[in-house]
Amino acid sequence: MKVALIHATTTALKPIEKAFQKAAPEIELQHFMDTHLLSMMEKSGGLTPEIIRRFSALVNLAAESEANCIQLTCSAFNNITLILQPMHAVKLFRSDEAMLDEALAYERIGLISTVKETPVALMSYLREKKSDCIIESLVDPGIIHLLFQGRIDEHDERVRNMIQQMDGRVDVIVLSQYSMDHIADQVQTSVPILTAPQATANRCIGYLKDHSS
Repeated sequence: MKVALIHATTTALKPIEKAFQKAAPEIELQHFMDTHLLSMMEKSGGLTPEIIRRFSALVNLAAESEANCIQLTCSAFNNITLILQPMHAVKLFRSDEAMLDEALAYERIGLISTVKETPVALMSYLREKKSDCIIESLVDPGIIHLLFQGRIDEHDERVRNMIQQMDGRVDVIVLSQYSMDHIADQVQTSVPILTAPQATANRCIGYLKDHSS
């Protein structure tokens, strides 16, 4: 079985690979990446025809690779699945849907993001599923770029600060980017912290088992 992973940053690679290796090391992972997509999204503030074309090219390559499903790993681009899924028979998964489905069990949801375009994509999914959910959002725009520069400690400290600000205001805290996965173990909070990689891998694996011939 093969899962195609579509990335807009290098920082998602390690967390999602680790999650699949933990849950189902026998699954073959294929990586498709365009690191220019994030800067395009940050410049435009949302999906544009050019972003959709470039992302579609990655999805086309993934579909042609005969993957059993396609998994996005960058949350800012999740709403593109609504555009591209009808064009492909293979299942496309948002990067965050398994995690967000867990979050919907709580009344007040707190989103922590390091890309300013991310909350829009997450909020639209949450409110489509549960229109009356209460959502709080904290964003430290662009600090994901600290990881690209090797400034991991600075990145992690700023994320921890956002978590501490959010704690006590909501019933669950959601770490929106895959690149924040490791920080969940660095803090103690009064409410649960949800991260995407393991939940994502588990959902993909469940899908593959349900659709195996």
